[in-house]
Amino acid sequence: MPFPHARHARRLVPVVTGFLLLGARFASALDPAKAVTQYSLAAWQTEEGLPHNLVQAIAQTPDGYLWLATQEGLARFDGVRFTVFDRRSTAAMTANDVETIYVSRDGSLWVGNYGGTLLRYQNGRFRSYSSREGLYSATISALAEDTHGDLWIGTDGDGLYRLHEGGFTRYTQKDGLIDDSVRCLVADREGSLWIGTPSGLGRKRADGFERYALPARELPVAVSALAVDGKGRLWVGTDGDGLYHLEQGRLVRASLILRDDHVRGLLTDRRGSVWIGTDGGLHRVRDGRVDVLTRQDGLPSDSIRAVFEDREGSLWLGGIGLGQLKDGTVLSYGQTQGLADEDVYAVTTAPRKGLWVGTSAGEVALFARGRFSPVAGRDVLHGATVLALREDRAGRLWVGTDHGLHSLSGGRWTTYSVRDGLPAADIRSILEDRGGRIWVGTDGGGLARLEGRRFVVLTARDGLPSDHLRTLLEGRDGTLWIATYGGLAALGSDGRFTSYTTRDGLAHDLVRSLHQDDRGVLWVGTYGGGLSRVESGRITTYTTRQGLFDDVIFEILEDGRGRLWMSCNKGIFSVSLTDLESFAAGRQASIHSVAYGRSDGMRNPEANGGSPAGLRTEDGRLWFATAAGLVSIDPAAISGSRAAPPAFVEEAWVDGERADLDRGLDLAPGNHRLQLAYTALSLVAPDHLRFAYALEGFDADWIDAGTRRQTSYTNVPAGRYRFRVRARDEDGPWNEAGIPMSLRVRSHWYRTRAFFLIAGAALVLAFAGAYRLRVRGLLAREHELGRRVEQALADVKVLSGLLPICASCKKIRDDRGYWNQLEQYIGDHSQAAFSHGICPDCVQRLYPEVAEKLARRSSS
Repeated sequence: MPFPHARHARRLVPVVTGFLLLGARFASALDPAKAVTQYSLAAWQTEEGLPHNLVQAIAQTPDGYLWLATQEGLARFDGVRFTVFDRRSTAAMTANDVETIYVSRDGSLWVGNYGGTLLRYQNGRFRSYSSREGLYSATISALAEDTHGDLWIGTDGDGLYRLHEGGFTRYTQKDGLIDDSVRCLVADREGSLWIGTPSGLGRKRADGFERYALPARELPVAVSALAVDGKGRLWVGTDGDGLYHLEQGRLVRASLILRDDHVRGLLTDRRGSVWIGTDGGLHRVRDGRVDVLTRQDGLPSDSIRAVFEDREGSLWLGGIGLGQLKDGTVLSYGQTQGLADEDVYAVTTAPRKGLWVGTSAGEVALFARGRFSPVAGRDVLHGATVLALREDRAGRLWVGTDHGLHSLSGGRWTTYSVRDGLPAADIRSILEDRGGRIWVGTDGGGLARLEGRRFVVLTARDGLPSDHLRTLLEGRDGTLWIATYGGLAALGSDGRFTSYTTRDGLAHDLVRSLHQDDRGVLWVGTYGGGLSRVESGRITTYTTRQGLFDDVIFEILEDGRGRLWMSCNKGIFSVSLTDLESFAAGRQASIHSVAYGRSDGMRNPEANGGSPAGLRTEDGRLWFATAAGLVSIDPAAISGSRAAPPAFVEEAWVDGERADLDRGLDLAPGNHRLQLAYTALSLVAPDHLRFAYALEGFDADWIDAGTRRQTSYTNVPAGRYRFRVRARDEDGPWNEAGIPMSLRVRSHWYRTRAFFLIAGAALVLAFAGAYRLRVRGLLAREHELGRRVEQALADVKVLSGLLPICASCKKIRDDRGYWNQLEQYIGDHSQAAFSHGICPDCVQRLYPEVAEKLARRSSS
């Protein structure tokens, strides 16, 4: 199956490569200062689209796609979707079992499979090399490119091949190769090719082959993985004898204790860490220290066969499934850092010391310099859930649990109970006001203020909306704000309560969190009703319908950079204060939330709702209590939104059939169902990408697709169109770059311009012919009518019948009884004309002289 834009791919590669190279300036390898368990870990298996769970090799092409070698085909991955190339979809694939893949410097993807066919994928097309071109092998097991640009092909039993200027040269043991089965290859800076085989390590130099023996080994040890680090040092992984490295021409065994000595994958990243994939998990070697990540930590499998670093700094792991390690926005701290129970409910500041953390198992620990130190006193707390923490100005730590109130000072614990006037044992919040007084909010007993060793209690009878309290906040003006499960209450300096409930516009009466911002606006988080803004008695509410990520809010923090951060059951999210204020002022109809969860580094996105459930430290970091430990976010490190990669159309289907997009889409006449799949290639945070698209000439404006990467059209009229898609990172700017896709829907022949021109001309000719015929007919009819009229007149003008004539004067009588002269009557009733003359008899009778002259003249 060709890439769905061969020309499109050639045009897009420079755009995407430029983006990736720009990103590479700022993206480095994984931060070595973090524990391996603190990286964000994601995993994919066949349930998520992998063609087969065994991932044997990983590579990345210049366009940004990640490629995976599996036993059921070659898979291409954009961070969200897998596209599979196998025997069914790709004619060049002679076998589905892909053993190895490699990207050469010209951007070509080279694919070696079990059937012995070598494939080259370039500009969206596959080309195969096999015995016809001189490559004779049953299985291709390793690929590498040397400094001269020649491709070396290692096989399983057929030796080593070199592809140079289109021709293959074969090397076997007869030529000095130490073993005809080649497991791995790597080229160094000096132009040497290092060869790992079941018989050990070899090197190909210009003058031939040489063997490198492993020290203190009588029998050969199979070399299973090779890597060259940034300093040019060679690392050698073996199948059963751990890791070696080359020092001054000698192989030296690394003095490392690995969880398993069968090395399957090997990589040195851009920061110099060595990553070792074994049958016992993933190992990181840094400054002589080994850290291990296993299936218990979230890896899809302990067997790691391939390790690959992409351009954005993520580490990809192949084995039983695909794994990704990346530096997340959220940093998690838990058992690896010394916390016995990771179900954290409350966190508060320990001035000059660090942070106090309380868990559901009754653990109180001090977090400092990246480590947890448990506090003695479990015999006091008896495993009760720690729901509230506060250290007062005197350095005394107050601990509220669901079984009582305790304080720790000078290593000594003090317990307060109902015998001391505490109205209830379930403690939900503790506050020290500006006067140094300790306030305690209880679940069911109302509000208590410590006076000496006794408590003064205020309940619903005193004006509280409910005795079930959740958190306390002292306002800028000294007002005590109280979150209850009956609404919001304010205790003024006069000792009176003012209540706010849903009747006053509050989002919900179950209030969980409170925060007053730098301008004095009170923000109220509720359990199920969203967020409320309270200012001067006016309340504005925000819910998921307006764009809030979740309607349950455990904690509200302000980052000092114009955003509010909130925790909830689904993760952590932030909203711009500008958005919130604009909505409150009626200038915009919605807000935009940016959410952070598992893909950003949270091992469990579920936050917890103790008091406080989060805080901001002096260095600007935000800390939240979650079900998987304590997490932190540094808003300063999120320095604006990441630049989004260019988006483009990846695949298209017309009426369910895959279409070739090499020259855009040219559709036959008629109604079609057009499906388009588009993407943008960023592997570090693909779930944060947002898309918009428009079919120019059909859509009136851009359509916001959110995170969707597919759309469809039906009943597109005949015409020419351009499909454009753009991407952005969360609320960042849109990237308008990319290649639009052209679309033409042809018209039926009877709707084409030529048809209308011909039909128009024919119609004009038809009208002209009809007109001429009509005129000719009319003229004929007129001529015939004239003839008939003339005939009728002629018939009328013919004298016929009996005419009465006077016997004496020869006058004729007409139909009216008048007598007319003969000449007049004949002129009126016929078409005869008259000329007057004299006949010979009358001449003789009337003019005898004249008659005689005429007679003489005629005789002479």
